[in-house]
Amino acid sequence: MVAWNGLGERVAASLHQGDHVLVEGTLVSSSYDREYGKGKKVTTVKHTVWQIRADSIRKLNRGEKEPDAVASGSERLAQPSEDAPF
Repeated sequence: MVAWNGLGERVAASLHQGDHVLVEGTLVSSSYDREYGKGKKVTTVKHTVWQIRADSIRKLNRGEKEPDAVASGSERLAQPSEDAPF
């Protein structure tokens, strides 16, 4: 997980190892090639790294119910009414 600027500073000051958190953000990948070995036996291996670029981070209280998460750009689904025939 990556958190930049003010968000990163606030998270570093308030969270501790083992805290439960809710992270909303974007999944980002980056790739690079690395050579292993020497001389004629050099092998090139492609590595891919995945990170979550955090937009918001919320600490969850273990005593409270986990908040409903809504994907960005979508709306909460309407709950069926009690008058529904099914």
